[in-house]
Amino acid sequence: MDGRSEAELVRVLAGAAEVAPGPGPDLLGAVLRRRERRRRRRARSALAAAGMVAVIGGGTAAVEVFSHRGGEGPVLGDVPVTASPEGTESPTREAEPFPGTPRPEVRPAAEVWPEAVSVIPAKAADGWRYRPVTALSATELLLTAESSFEKAGRLEVYDTAAGRSTVLAEMPGPAGVRGYYVQEVEPGAEYVAWSGETPNNRDRWADFWVAPRSGGTARRVGEVTGDLAEVERIGVTADAVVWSVKSGGVHRLPLAGGAPERIEGTDGLHLLSWPWAVDAETGAEPGGGDRNQTRTVNLETGEVIEAPRPEGARGLRCGPVWCFGRLGEGSFVQRTDGSDHQVLQGIGDPGWPFLGDRFGFFRVPVNPGEAEYVPVAAVHDPVTGAFAGISAMSRDRAGGFGTGTSSSPPSIVYWDEGSESVRTCRTDRPEGPAGASAHPEAGVSCSTTQKGGGKTLTVLNLLAVPKTE
Repeated sequence: MDGRSEAELVRVLAGAAEVAPGPGPDLLGAVLRRRERRRRRRARSALAAAGMVAVIGGGTAAVEVFSHRGGEGPVLGDVPVTASPEGTESPTREAEPFPGTPRPEVRPAAEVWPEAVSVIPAKAADGWRYRPVTALSATELLLTAESSFEKAGRLEVYDTAAGRSTVLAEMPGPAGVRGYYVQEVEPGAEYVAWSGETPNNRDRWADFWVAPRSGGTARRVGEVTGDLAEVERIGVTADAVVWSVKSGGVHRLPLAGGAPERIEGTDGLHLLSWPWAVDAETGAEPGGGDRNQTRTVNLETGEVIEAPRPEGARGLRCGPVWCFGRLGEGSFVQRTDGSDHQVLQGIGDPGWPFLGDRFGFFRVPVNPGEAEYVPVAAVHDPVTGAFAGISAMSRDRAGGFGTGTSSSPPSIVYWDEGSESVRTCRTDRPEGPAGASAHPEAGVSCSTTQKGGGKTLTVLNLLAVPKTE
């Protein structure tokens, strides 16, 4: 893609799918046709080269950015919306799930967990943009450096204590393959692994690479085609790359070479984070549907944890220890044995059910005229009950954030505090004949643009949050 397209994407802050109206059928059809090979696209990397997700006030947006990989640039569409007439108060982003119930106290993450928040440069010294992947420790962040939008070419580790970055490995593409893009990246105990595809063509093909976690030369493990190339999530062990596919099932490819193998007993299972797999999809927007997960399986030991399901629960998603889901008009959290069940009143639905090993991620309802701190989203620690605010809504009730792009639930959330989201509205439909009355909101569309920023990213590292149990 050219530089102009990337710059346009950096400036555009779009409504996230859960809070904005969808595009028209013609645009949606075009997007789906163009992205047949990217059904795994994740909302957590929808904005700009920084990989941020945008949400806007009022549940309205005039421009939608559909997250993708493959570097063809954004797919944008003007979306007619319902907006308050100019000069009136903007509508809320989301009505209170429990009317009359006070919202939990949400303070900025830097106040809740000051030791876990740091500021890093948004670009490497050579100008390549950083895309945060996940945390490796309480002070180490795994990043990819991109020469152009989503064109990862290097792995780096940023030390937040020392304030410097170290190159871990170059990320070359396979010789003779055009249109190649890195997709899933995942650290293991000994290696960092990634998969790659050619998402802009119709090939059903993927390959796998590993590099020593301590740093060194990357090597290509092998490639797969057909159904095996529908890579959903990956993991890496001491002797193999493992991955699940969209239709279910977990496979392994030995690092020493050889043919791919299906792991016995994994029919219908999807990787969460090796060695754990679940019987619900963990791809594009886990938790976004109503289907409930029923079990979590340890693929190394064979242990099976049945998912406890409260009556009426929807979208239940569980890890090895904690579960999140929706109940009635609100959300809930509990341990996998059903204990410590808590209804999270005054908070929105889970957006991304898991971060790290135990954290939930939630939208925060906004009330008209609210003057106190209004975060774009909130991270919830079920152990302490704390809610930490991510970024801050602008005066136009807009804002952005990003979660790490690791294949497993990421351990970081990040945002650009130097940027400002500005929302503007226009009337697209001409006025009717003199004397005719028209609805004041008819034909109004709005767009949210990003101004400033691009120099630093504020990062919440969940591996640096103290454990209290």
